[in-house]
Amino acid sequence: MKPVHRNLSIACCIFVSMLMAEISVAQVNWGPFVQRAESSFAQLTWGPFAQKQRNPTVFPYGGVPDSSLMLSYYEFVPLSFSKALFENAHFRNRTYFFVGSRFDSLANFRLAHFERVANFEGAHFDGVANFNNAFFDSAATFLGARFARFANFKHAGFKNEVDFAGARFDSAVSFWAAHFDSDAVFINAYFGGVSDFKHAYFDIVHLGKAKIAGEFLVGSENGQKFDFTRTIFFSNGRLVLNDLVELKIQPEKFKHISFGDTLNYFLKKDIIENLKIKSFANDNSAQFELNYIFSKSTMYQEQTGNYEGNKWHEIRKWPKWFVNTIYYWTMGLGYRPFRLIWWVLAVIIIYTAVFAKKIPARINAYISKPNLSSTDEEKKEVHLSLWETLLNCAYFSVMVFFTFRLKRDILTFFDAKEKRLIVGEWIVGFVVYVAFLTLSKSGSILHNLKELFVG
Repeated sequence: MKPVHRNLSIACCIFVSMLMAEISVAQVNWGPFVQRAESSFAQLTWGPFAQKQRNPTVFPYGGVPDSSLMLSYYEFVPLSFSKALFENAHFRNRTYFFVGSRFDSLANFRLAHFERVANFEGAHFDGVANFNNAFFDSAATFLGARFARFANFKHAGFKNEVDFAGARFDSAVSFWAAHFDSDAVFINAYFGGVSDFKHAYFDIVHLGKAKIAGEFLVGSENGQKFDFTRTIFFSNGRLVLNDLVELKIQPEKFKHISFGDTLNYFLKKDIIENLKIKSFANDNSAQFELNYIFSKSTMYQEQTGNYEGNKWHEIRKWPKWFVNTIYYWTMGLGYRPFRLIWWVLAVIIIYTAVFAKKIPARINAYISKPNLSSTDEEKKEVHLSLWETLLNCAYFSVMVFFTFRLKRDILTFFDAKEKRLIVGEWIVGFVVYVAFLTLSKSGSILHNLKELFVG
């Protein structure tokens, strides 16, 4: 009997121990572990495993749409489209998330209508992104999106805020005739190709710290306003004016401003006059620079008439083109008269070399001031080192170039052949003087100095 009682005692002890263990387990807080398990299950459900299901029952692979599940889905696995065809699509009643989505080829949202927020934050468009005539009733977010190919937003309508902050347009982008009812934010955006904002309608476009590396086309017959004070222009970045526009931009960025190639003379003039009145009414230096941009753009353009196809007119234009080219490269069309300094230095150096080659001993003799009544052989007896000879020739070249009237002793000391060489440099210097004083435009530094001394 004792073994039986012993076995019963052991069984009771085991039962009591199991009962106590179950109570202890029940008291443990399993909440976090359950949440992690559910989270892991959600990842498995919405991840690659869901794609392998033969008959999926959960949205977006099947079943009834559930926005709460969609939110969880996008938090773990962004969408990837081999080809996204949403032409004429109508997105109703909920916020649509394309956050971090990747569009491997064409993303066609042409004529799409977004009633709620359209969120493309961080999306990658490796192919063409077509939002032509798309309409956004609520806010549209393209924060940090990247467009590797052409981004087409022609005639797109943005009824609320649109945010392209940090977006990167590696290729061309077009907002031609797009309509912004509210703010358009392009802060810190990058424009690598041709960016077309012609005829777009907006109140404010924020371009602070935006980077322009290609052509940025602006202008509308109704007028536009742009603030480029904090915009960064790369060396090859251009701000191309195609119609009326108001600009807020620093003078050091004027070198990036140019005109559209297809504009006629009078439209360019209207654009400049509008800029001088609307944007730089009290800034004379800015108006001077705008005149220079206009003159440079129209230096080969006729003011009246259309002579395209007229061969005789093309022939007659060559002398004018030749003169304008010389005028541009020497004096900057009168707006950059000090550009002549480089030509002056070039002429002086060339004549220094010629004098050192042709008549070095004669120049040494002239600078040494021998007796003018001495014979030619006595005058040629002065011989100096090569360095001293070059220095004398440079001094003589500078003296001849900057002499208003040739000195009498120069004309009597040198013979006829030598005088022709010297007078040639003097004539070049005299022409430079005349151009310097008469062809400079009002507003240039030289013109201001002339008014200061002459009155």
